[in-house]
Amino acid sequence: MINATHEAVMVDEVLENLVFKQNGKYIDCTFGAGGHSLEILKKLGEEGKLVSIEKDESAILKLSSDFTEDHRFELIHDSFSNLHNIFANEEIDGILIDLGISSTQLDDPNRGFSFQSNGPLDMRIDTSKGLTAAEWINSATKKEIEDVLWILGQERASRKIAGKICDTREKNPIKSTKDLSDLIISCVFKRSKKHPATNSFRAIRMHINDEIEELQKVLEAASYVLCCGGRLAVISFHSMEDRIVKRFFQGKDRLNSKVEFKYFKEKFLKPTMNEISTNPRSRSAILRVAEKV
Repeated sequence: MINATHEAVMVDEVLENLVFKQNGKYIDCTFGAGGHSLEILKKLGEEGKLVSIEKDESAILKLSSDFTEDHRFELIHDSFSNLHNIFANEEIDGILIDLGISSTQLDDPNRGFSFQSNGPLDMRIDTSKGLTAAEWINSATKKEIEDVLWILGQERASRKIAGKICDTREKNPIKSTKDLSDLIISCVFKRSKKHPATNSFRAIRMHINDEIEELQKVLEAASYVLCCGGRLAVISFHSMEDRIVKRFFQGKDRLNSKVEFKYFKEKFLKPTMNEISTNPRSRSAILRVAEKV
């Protein structure tokens, strides 16, 4: 069965705005626990096709019979930034990109994404390659750490935290989420209900997984593989990500693509109060849907 601890965000809004051809071909760029993919399949006809992409191998290993027994579905283990290579000669009707990390990943202490429970400081979405957060934290320069915390996390105490990290690791390496969380708490004056380590953990995760560069690449790729009139739906959870998506749809800050988009209906959608009450992690979600002209 699909992991019940993760609830896909803004499902009704995604289906209403993205799936417009019953027998069309669609891509879910972030399969995760399969919530969006399952609902898209329910809306597709017998000749419809859904291809989902997932970078996290552990999510693929948990694939349920809801998917394995459906001939309309295909799952690819890859990064969504490779979209253009995967679908080089195809025209796609709709693409969904959900930039949120899944509750399944957040709630697993062994993944190292959360400061809520102690575990190894990993933070890699694809655990088969790349530096772990611990390896980076214990080797990066003070300036590199400071820049990541400030630029990606908008953390006001970035300089103080970076300095404390460098001082601490000279005596003992920082290995666990608790090590890092306790260190950050000692540096940050608590201004709100938000946990003091929230900004820093998000920034480090975004850096470890190259999330901003990956987003820029997948937006470019999506503009090429979509058919004329095809729709691109992006759910972001952070102001920096949303700004990149918004400016891309406006034709700004692009790498190469000259493809034009126009917003489908509203410029953006937010989760309903009812959804926020039942799934608090949806509260910062922003959905933008645009149509390729």
